[in-house]
Amino acid sequence: MTNEEYKKFFKKNFWRTSSFTSGMSLMIVDAVVVMLCIGISFFIVNFINHHWINFRSFVTYWIYLPPMLAVFYAAGLYPGLVYPPADEVKKFGICSFFVFVGIALSITVEEADDKWPIVIALICATPFALILLPAARELARSLFSRRKWFGVPAVIYVSGNSGDVIIERLIKRKDLGYKPCMIVDSRAFIPGEKFGIPVYPPSKETFSFIKSFKIKVAVLCDYDRDTTHINSYFRYTLQIPKINDVSTISTNVRDLGGILGFSSTHNLTKPVSLFWKRFIDLFLLLLSSPVVLPVVIFVSIIIKITSPGPVFYGHKRSGKNGKEFKCWKFRSMVIDADKQLEKILAENPEMRAEWEKDRKFTNDPRVTKIGKILRKTSIDELPQFFNVLTGEMSFIGPRPVTEPELVKYGNKAEFILSVQPGLSGMWQISGRSDTGYEERVTLDSYYIQNWSVWLDIWIIIKTVYVVLRGKGAY
Repeated sequence: MTNEEYKKFFKKNFWRTSSFTSGMSLMIVDAVVVMLCIGISFFIVNFINHHWINFRSFVTYWIYLPPMLAVFYAAGLYPGLVYPPADEVKKFGICSFFVFVGIALSITVEEADDKWPIVIALICATPFALILLPAARELARSLFSRRKWFGVPAVIYVSGNSGDVIIERLIKRKDLGYKPCMIVDSRAFIPGEKFGIPVYPPSKETFSFIKSFKIKVAVLCDYDRDTTHINSYFRYTLQIPKINDVSTISTNVRDLGGILGFSSTHNLTKPVSLFWKRFIDLFLLLLSSPVVLPVVIFVSIIIKITSPGPVFYGHKRSGKNGKEFKCWKFRSMVIDADKQLEKILAENPEMRAEWEKDRKFTNDPRVTKIGKILRKTSIDELPQFFNVLTGEMSFIGPRPVTEPELVKYGNKAEFILSVQPGLSGMWQISGRSDTGYEERVTLDSYYIQNWSVWLDIWIIIKTVYVVLRGKGAY
């Protein structure tokens, strides 16, 4: 690709090199959601007693938006690109709490007679902000990522194939905001192309060419050349190490008498963490029971009418520390599914290969008509609420696996089984059945290494989004 051709490529795919428009668009979304949260809390108080508060008066509180957005900005929530989801939820929750409580406290010193309902309404806006702000961002990034003006161009520095996974991830996940605009490969000798992205060899001419576009972001994927000029020019640099086995974002620097070390904590071994995780499980069970119980009864009747056999199916899975338990689901297959499986594996080599790879069929002939609907909507997994109640599972955790599957987890099997499996988790929100075992292990390991209450909240929010889309469910 010539320089002129690259200029056309860059102009066609990238609007500007600054993250200003991305940050501003997310800021506008946050402003709208903050007002929505205040409106919801005012509506609830008004619904309880319409004499307490004027619902429409919530619009007058837009005056607090600038200072609240300033707090979000100071917390590092803008421009909001490649930001750890758990940190985002945490900062939204903490910032919203202090701002709303601060506003409420300022109102308590007023002489107005109707101040207490307003104080209560503002404090009640906090839990809505904790959920709706990250949820709105997830949706906004998904919509905005399709636009030319969202995100920033990034130069990817690689040595051979060292950056293939990262490049493919950034191309696939445009919502992350870093869009590969050029690959600088230390093994390349002439310009070329990879994944549809121009490739250039490292040289003074290439670096000068990059500077002429004022690109501000560089991603280094185990790049084996001198990086002094890269670190001195680019505003933002992201280093991706070759060995990324410890994928924890909670790493802390420690000083061992002048020698630097990095420490991380397995939070799910702490009693206090386990207490809060169990508390969230029981709280969500209580909160969801008015909706879930009627659905369970209705679906049970439908299954009994449309297909002979039991309503529920308990499949043996490996739980925490390898303890076996029955993972309950609505029966979505015919009653002789095991016999049919043996026949399929014996007579169909292609389906046997698919089963050996993922332990699933994309189009399983054993699934009933109603079962297909249950699987597509993930309703078939509602009986696992009983597993959560008994403590065999958690709402959020690694995917529960069968004993034969553990072979595919290799030396990570013991680590994955060190925590309770989950009804939802990183695997379930990242494509579910569309992902292979290697990625499942990576995602589940990430969850265990980075667990926090905030990460669980984000996964719950993302689960709702994924279930509504029905992506990867079959």
